[in-house]
Amino acid sequence: MKKKAKGEHGYIAFQRIRVLIITIILYMCAAGLYLIGYLTLHTHRNLWTVFAVLSILPASKSLVSLIMFMRFKSLDTSVYDEYTEAIKQIPSIYELPFTTYEKTYYVDVISCIGNTVAVCYQGKPSRKITHAQDIKRLSEHLETVLKNDGHKDFTIKIYDNRQDFVRRIKEMNANLAYKRSAYDEGILNSLKAVTL
Repeated sequence: MKKKAKGEHGYIAFQRIRVLIITIILYMCAAGLYLIGYLTLHTHRNLWTVFAVLSILPASKSLVSLIMFMRFKSLDTSVYDEYTEAIKQIPSIYELPFTTYEKTYYVDVISCIGNTVAVCYQGKPSRKITHAQDIKRLSEHLETVLKNDGHKDFTIKIYDNRQDFVRRIKEMNANLAYKRSAYDEGILNSLKAVTL
C-alpha cells in the first residue's frame, strides 16, 4: 500500500493498516520479552518481566491511536473525484479528524483561496446539541486554531452538505483567479497540524 501523507485522500485507510501492524508488533515484543525471561530464568521475578511491562506502554498508546482511526473511514473514490473535479487548482486537504474536548469532528475536505476557508463537514450532532450548534462549535475551534497560529483576516464557511460545498468551490474557481499563496498554504498547514 502506498504511503499517504496527512491531508491526502486515503490517509485514514493507510493509517488504520499502519497503526494496526505497529500495535500488533509492539504487543508481540512485550509478550516476547516476558517469554524470554520466563523460559530462561523459570520465574516471573526478573528484569525481563519489568521490560515486558514497560513495553506495554507504547503498545497501549498505539492501540488508542488504532481505536481513534477505526472510528473513521476514507472518502469513497467517487466522492473524492467529485471534490477534485470542482476544486481543480485550489489548495485543499482531505480526511481530517479534529479532536476537541467535547467531540471529534470528521471533515471531508477543506479548501482555501483568497483567505476564504471552505469546509465540508457532514457531521452528526450529539443528542445534547443541535446541528447548528455543532457547526458553530467546529467553526469556533477552527478559528481558535488559526488565530493561535498567528493567522488573521480569514473567513471560515462550513457547508454541511456536499452539493453546496461543490457549488461554492465551482463559484470560487469561476470568480477568483487562483494565484498560489503562501498564506493560503499556511492556513491549510496549520489546520492539518492539529488533526489526528
